[in-house]
Amino acid sequence: MISNLKDKGLFFRFLGISALGTIADYLLALLLAVVLLAPPVLASTCGFVLGSVINYCGHNIFSYKHTSQSTISVRGYVKYFMAVVSSLVVRLAVVAGLGYITGLPFWFILLAAIGASFAVNYVISTLWVFRKSG
Repeated sequence: MISNLKDKGLFFRFLGISALGTIADYLLALLLAVVLLAPPVLASTCGFVLGSVINYCGHNIFSYKHTSQSTISVRGYVKYFMAVVSSLVVRLAVVAGLGYITGLPFWFILLAAIGASFAVNYVISTLWVFRKSG
């Protein structure tokens, strides 16, 4: 199971799908906030949810070889959403922690936080959400 974390092909497929979900998140949030004048928190939340749905479906279809379109389920999405929220908590903790204890510029802190968040999401997704049964 831990060996799955070392699968470079899986890692790069996961990274690619995650990038697509992030782009969709960003674009929807911009559309809602800038074009349709929705409140920024609502726009950002809608983008976040869309990105997580795209990521969950994309990881099922493309990232993991033992999953497919037929393995997409509400239960699986709830597990994935829990992983995403966990990674968000890590991201916020890194931003808060590094912001408090260092004098590093925010752009650097944010990059470190995004990296930590991605790593947590990848590990939780691989070892729990999309774990190969049997």
